[in-house]
Amino acid sequence: MKTLDVMPSALRVLAVGALASLLAGCAGILPGGDTPNTLYGLKAPSEFSAPMTGATWQMLVEEPVAERALDTDRIAIYTGPHALQYFTGARWTDRAPRLLQDLIVETFENAGLQMSASRQSVSVRPTVSLISDLRDFEARVTSSGEGPVTPEVVVRLSAKVIWLDGRQVLDGQMFEARQMAASDAVGDVVAAMNIATQQMVREIVIWAAETSKAAVPAS
Repeated sequence: MKTLDVMPSALRVLAVGALASLLAGCAGILPGGDTPNTLYGLKAPSEFSAPMTGATWQMLVEEPVAERALDTDRIAIYTGPHALQYFTGARWTDRAPRLLQDLIVETFENAGLQMSASRQSVSVRPTVSLISDLRDFEARVTSSGEGPVTPEVVVRLSAKVIWLDGRQVLDGQMFEARQMAASDAVGDVVAAMNIATQQMVREIVIWAAETSKAAVPAS
C-alpha cells in the first residue's frame, strides 16, 4: 500500500503563519491538523449494564498485528480508494496496535471480571490468549465535489481466543464499528474514533470472557 504524507517534510520548517496559509488553501481536499505537538488519546469503556462474569483464568492480551501503514501513532485518513494520508500536526498517544491493546486490558479491568487480563505474564502462567489482527483504524472520506466532506471512522479487528495448552483456537470473530464524524476537523475525527473504538472494544471483551468461560477444550 502506498502512503503519502499530508505535508512533505521540507515544508515543516515553514513559519506557523505560512503553514496555516498552506492548510487553508487545501481546505476541502486534505485534512487539517492542530499544532505539531497535539497528542490524542482514546478512552476505554468504563460502564457496563450488568456485572460481568468470567472464568477465573489469566488472559494474555497480545498486541494486535497491523500492516505498516497502521502500525504508527499517526492518525490515518483515506481521501480516495487507494490514497492513505495522515493528519498534519496530530498523533495518537501511542502506536495504534499498542493503543488498542491497552484499551482492551483496561476494559477487562473496568468490567469487574473474575478473570484477569494483562499484556505480559511474568509470575502467572496465562490460560488463554487473545490474539488479533488490526485491519482498519482510520477515517474515510468520499467527495462528490459538492458540499462539505464528512469522514466516516472505521475500526476493524479480527480476534481469536487461544487455549494455550496445545494452542487450540477456541473461537474467532471479526469485529467492526463505524461512526460518522461531525466534520473533517481532526478533533471531530478523534471524537468519532473514540465512540467507534469503545463500541468495538466492549464487544471484544464480552465475547472473549464468554468464550473462555464456556470453553471445554478437547483433551
